[in-house]
Amino acid sequence: MSNQLPSLLIQKDEKHFVEDGAMFYEDFVVGRIIQSSHGRTIIESDCVSLTILLGIESQPHTNRDFAKKSEFGDLIVEHIVTFGMAVGIHSRLISGHAAANLEFDEIKALKPVKINDTIYVSSEVLSARESKSRPKQGLVKVLLSISNQNGEIVMTGTRTMLVWKRNA
Repeated sequence: MSNQLPSLLIQKDEKHFVEDGAMFYEDFVVGRIIQSSHGRTIIESDCVSLTILLGIESQPHTNRDFAKKSEFGDLIVEHIVTFGMAVGIHSRLISGHAAANLEFDEIKALKPVKINDTIYVSSEVLSARESKSRPKQGLVKVLLSISNQNGEIVMTGTRTMLVWKRNA
């Protein structure tokens, strides 16, 4: 794998370029940390509607009266909602050229995420190897680190993907 950075533009002809910020297999260098350029503020409707959509009716996530009396003092965001949003924040860059997500593992909720917290995502490349059965793709494993607006890591987890090679 090269240390060359991924191109953000693909030239279609002499004057036309298409934006492509997604990483190919060759861009995943072990030890490299990729941070998204933007964050996402989680608002109350995200918390309540996505939690209920998932079928989770846990009081700390959906009942403000209950939550205010809890150790957290207000609604907290269900960790699956936080993790899903983090994957979404990073999806275009990290998995824009992924053929498949193969595994999400070792998900750890380290600190509560509250309404109006803003989350940011970075991924450290843990491993990258060519696929034995799919020569045009490679297997990549990253460690997702999700932090809040104060720089505190609130959640981590690993993600393994099957990613297309650049010239496939």
